[in-house]
Amino acid sequence: MYRPTLKSIWSLAALALISIVLYYISQNSYSEIRAEGYEQKIEAGKHMKACMEVLREEFDARGYIIDTTNDPNQTGLIGLSGSSITTSRGILSDKLTGLNPNFAAVFVDMFLSARVRPGDYIAVGQTSANPGLNLALYSAMHTLELNPVVITSVGSSMFGANREDFTWLDMENILRERGLINFSSVAASIGGGSDIGRGLPLDGRNLIIENIEHHEIILIHNNDLQGNIRERMEIYDDLIPNRQRYRLFVNIGGGLANVGASVNASLIRDGINYRIADRTFATDGAIMLFARRNIPIIHIFRPQVVAERYGLVVDPIPLPEVGTGKVFISEVNNTTVAAICLGILLLCLIVVIIFDRYDRHFTTNIIDPDQELI
Repeated sequence: MYRPTLKSIWSLAALALISIVLYYISQNSYSEIRAEGYEQKIEAGKHMKACMEVLREEFDARGYIIDTTNDPNQTGLIGLSGSSITTSRGILSDKLTGLNPNFAAVFVDMFLSARVRPGDYIAVGQTSANPGLNLALYSAMHTLELNPVVITSVGSSMFGANREDFTWLDMENILRERGLINFSSVAASIGGGSDIGRGLPLDGRNLIIENIEHHEIILIHNNDLQGNIRERMEIYDDLIPNRQRYRLFVNIGGGLANVGASVNASLIRDGINYRIADRTFATDGAIMLFARRNIPIIHIFRPQVVAERYGLVVDPIPLPEVGTGKVFISEVNNTTVAAICLGILLLCLIVVIIFDRYDRHFTTNIIDPDQELI
């Protein structure tokens, strides 16, 4: 008995199999395109790498010894497990993750998403707990030619910039002297408990105050946290020119003057935030006060989370080359491959239909010998 080709089990099964294979091929074929701001991201990554090399030279010149267990990439930017200016416990993986020079591209990406332009003013509040993140931020701001007003908490958690004679203020001063940045902190506080160094030994608090005074910047040193927060906001307001406004507030770390209370640091999403003003916090810091002025907030407290979001390696060993990670390259489905697969499938359908018609024509012309005899 004759069965039309198009309706045959084998023809339909073959077409189904071909369709599945072509779908799989087209669905898994990608082409890479450069992400927005690719050139600026590369430049920022290279700049951060250059900053790290300069600080490593200074580290060696001062006769420090690298702990290769805690600093496997031998950057010299992983601090001590304890010192008189160490404010709290720190997560070593966070520090190592922040030292990836491609983190500078993450800040570039966030700045571009926030539509900042060269010459825009950015308010920055940072701790000294993660020198890598600070360098990444500085490199991005340098590359995009922004005007930052930076206030730093000098005390640091474990493995941060917690050497008494090699603080973050010392590091940024070296970079400025070498011409790698044209800005630095305009004011600084002790940091730690209540942002006034509560919990630090007296000699540690005094060393930080001497360090701030040595760099001839404003010392923020009131009797309590609220006093320090008020003074910070006054400094931010005093140092922005008339008719200008801050386009962003960037917070790095869990400095209490910025987050208000320790718990708040975890309650705020890492990355760009536009709706913090809609939320209620038990204690307000600079983040909340800027948010109520309708100023977007960039908050980086969990660098490993941010790294994974932007396709960077967490705790990388060795440090990746500049330009690696999906922050630089986006993958999209390859439309050329998809079009070729569609064409092949249509061609298969046409071939089956043609053979089906041929078989129908052939069978209609067959003369049944039994009918002839009748």
